[in-house]
Amino acid sequence: MIETWQLLVVVMVLLGTSCGLPSLTPEEIRSLQVPKPVSYSGYKLFRTDVGLVDLPVVDSLDNSDGIDLWSLRKKNPEYEIDLLTPPDAEQKVRGVFNEYNLTYQEVIGDLQRAINLELSEDDAFLWNRPAHPMTWEKYHSVQDMYQYIDYLEAQYSHLVTTEEIGLSYENRSLRVVKISTGPNKPAIWIDGGLHAREWVSPATVMYILHHLTEFSWEEPDLVSNFDWYIMPMANPDGYEYSRLHDRLWRKTRSVNPESPNCVGVDANRNFGFKWSMGGSSQNPCSSTYAGPKPFSEPETRAIRDFILSRKDQLKVFVTIHAYSQMWMLPWSYTLEVSPQYQDMYDVAKLALDGLKTVNGTEYSLGQVTDLLYIASGASGDYAHSVGIPYSYSLELRDLGQYGFILPKEQIEPTGVETYQGIKAMARAVYDKLFPPVQFPISVNEEATVSIE
Repeated sequence: MIETWQLLVVVMVLLGTSCGLPSLTPEEIRSLQVPKPVSYSGYKLFRTDVGLVDLPVVDSLDNSDGIDLWSLRKKNPEYEIDLLTPPDAEQKVRGVFNEYNLTYQEVIGDLQRAINLELSEDDAFLWNRPAHPMTWEKYHSVQDMYQYIDYLEAQYSHLVTTEEIGLSYENRSLRVVKISTGPNKPAIWIDGGLHAREWVSPATVMYILHHLTEFSWEEPDLVSNFDWYIMPMANPDGYEYSRLHDRLWRKTRSVNPESPNCVGVDANRNFGFKWSMGGSSQNPCSSTYAGPKPFSEPETRAIRDFILSRKDQLKVFVTIHAYSQMWMLPWSYTLEVSPQYQDMYDVAKLALDGLKTVNGTEYSLGQVTDLLYIASGASGDYAHSVGIPYSYSLELRDLGQYGFILPKEQIEPTGVETYQGIKAMARAVYDKLFPPVQFPISVNEEATVSIE
């Protein structure tokens, strides 16, 4: 049976063609094809602290009856867990909490109301920009972001070039921006948006791009000492789906022929290093589905190929996620530490010192498996495994008050503080790569004292 939206698409395309009107672009057709948005009315976010003994009980609630485990954070000796709970499962979740004597709180009382506030627009902020629509007062579409990237390439052609490194499953462009003042320099990679629902991630990466280009004169050493490769949108299909249909969509949008009703793969479990060795799922319907094989997704293959082609130049890999305010180091697949752990830690400590100077925001620092959980097949592990010495996975704001539904008023503060952290990180890495020369003091110089 044909759906109303499918009939609308056919009619509009035929009318446009027969009447000589401009035909719809693929982007416009896709926007028409998205069914009615998912409503999260009445969904609640509960938080509880769970000891190791009871952790499997609470963890087992994930993916049952529509319950979604948003976050699991280590708070020795306990774990802090955020559980999104649909109305029909609320009694079940409260029952488990009470049965195991777990104290809990209701963090979000109605998720749809929070989503509506996040999406509302204040016209006072949306002034006319003839060259591009980009602001940091709202969450933008992929099209807006790419239009801003085009603007930067045209306006700062001496500094900015762009490259399409591949196409997504739904044939959206996968774009990387290169910021460079010349050849023969070490490079830093930054990506965002790998998980679709983490909207503040691409917004923050766009803010970093904005400052490195339009304000490069303020800190010229950042672009004179490094090349920067920036990919603001690593999962454009999932992101647009989260904007138009399901705000909490996490995965890509690929269709598995063996399970056509379970769409998408967790892109951050799909990288081909220690793939599917824990912390991921082989259930295609799971939000942490690792995919049918490593690099099954065109998005992860594009990132892999780009990194491999420049792995000797790349010294830093940063992948940005949300939420929980963490600056994390490899490994994600094991409790063992990397041989470069201390170097990475020292740099990250300076980065967080810089980040904190802006708003006083506190981040946790440590290995992924110390702060969160095992998550094999992650991009940060893969980048480190191919020889990139400094690999970081960031979890941005907040600590769970809003979770993935971070209000738009927090976009710019998040961008500002994260940029300060990235700036401090870059300078610390440069000092590691090119240590300042220490000139020894001669005996005669030490003995020379001026007495007046």
